[in-house]
Amino acid sequence: MTGEVYHAVHQLLPRRAVVKVLAGDQPFAIQMLREACILEALHHPGIVRVYESGLLPDRRPWFACELVEGPSINNVLAPGARDRIDAIALLRDIAEVLEHAHRRGVIHCGLRPQRVVLTGRSRGFPLCITDWSDARAHDAAPMPYVPSVASWQFTSPELAGGDAIDDRVDVYALGVIAYQLLTGVLPFVGRAIATTGRSHEHMPTEVHCPDAPRELTRLVDQMLSHDRWDRPSTAEVQTELSFLLDTLATPTKSPASLLRIRRPRWTPAIAFDDAPPPPGDALAMHDVRDEPAS
Repeated sequence: MTGEVYHAVHQLLPRRAVVKVLAGDQPFAIQMLREACILEALHHPGIVRVYESGLLPDRRPWFACELVEGPSINNVLAPGARDRIDAIALLRDIAEVLEHAHRRGVIHCGLRPQRVVLTGRSRGFPLCITDWSDARAHDAAPMPYVPSVASWQFTSPELAGGDAIDDRVDVYALGVIAYQLLTGVLPFVGRAIATTGRSHEHMPTEVHCPDAPRELTRLVDQMLSHDRWDRPSTAEVQTELSFLLDTLATPTKSPASLLRIRRPRWTPAIAFDDAPPPPGDALAMHDVRDEPAS
């Protein structure tokens, strides 16, 4: 998607924002406005908020969203950079945000470490998942997907192959993040994009971290399964990580108590109208800086 991103300050309200403006009248306009619609439908402190959206006089779409500041989780992916209990808590929090979206029929489809920002508790939640530009409705028809160089390691085989997808696309991406967080390496380093869906084996997680709880390494391996039907749902991931955290905090509990809870495989649909919203002048309420945001 070709466009510009700016930092802005609202003229009346005490808030800063990120303003995204699409360059020119392109077919990507609908995709950009869908991102705004998706974010407006999701209400969780771990998801960036959309303030306003509309069309400029030259028909370029724009929207203003929350400015989220903080380091990405790339900073904690090195071995030993984060306590194991903290790492499990981080994964559980990401799963919570994804589950919120999945229950509302939205799949992120572009989860990777750069898009998970550590915000502390300033927003009421320790992290925020950003950039939902690749998101799809749960009932969307299969379509081609070409992952970027930065994201292909986190792209599930079915998404890369243009097949039917569900929320386990995000489970796979979270599994790659979990693997890297626990082991310090990616599970598929050096694998070409074209072969991701054909030969799909990784070194078992416990080989890299034999001292990790077996329930944790087994969960990560399940999340990385080639067949999406072999992966747990985000609700199951969140539940198992929460039980594991409780077990580690209370050693008298048996890891065997980590029971998997199945949830119904349905999600409410979100309808996206192909027609863009009517033109508005809300953008005039933002003082946009001359320099694009980095």
